[in-house]
Amino acid sequence: MHHLHTVYNTIYDSPKSVLHLVVISSIYASLVAFCIIMYRGSGRKAVITLNIGTKGNPYLLILIPVTFVYLVFGGIDLSEISIYKRDKALLISNQVKVVEGNVTDFHAMPGDGHGNEYFIVNGIGFAYSKYEEAIGGYNKTVLDGGVIKPNLYVRISYEPTDFRNIILKLEIE
Repeated sequence: MHHLHTVYNTIYDSPKSVLHLVVISSIYASLVAFCIIMYRGSGRKAVITLNIGTKGNPYLLILIPVTFVYLVFGGIDLSEISIYKRDKALLISNQVKVVEGNVTDFHAMPGDGHGNEYFIVNGIGFAYSKYEEAIGGYNKTVLDGGVIKPNLYVRISYEPTDFRNIILKLEIE
């Protein structure tokens, strides 16, 4: 009988909070309001010339990159929150697959930090990288203090996907 303890559980690996998204949205809304107020006030007559020769109002032009940055970072936050909620629901409802056994064919992430770390447990393959945070699940490589190593006895609760098997809970001996 193996005595296992949990070293990773999606439920406790919460993403950026909704509060983070609210703060970013508030900053964005404040910037937009500032630009509109400035434009409606004395800013209508303000004109700058861009490097490409086009002239425009600085208060309106600044909205383009500000909106782009907001959409990118807000979208990333929403994606992380959505993935976390999905993974948490799967784990709580027990709609996951479980495999138990020794880690075989372990390959650590290369020293340059590019590539995946991967291994097999009882014929089921797992791969992850510290750069794949938006996918969800365990992604702590040996280079970052991860616990997976050759011949380690593990129990893994995972979600099989077309892309990879996502580790939602990791228990080790």
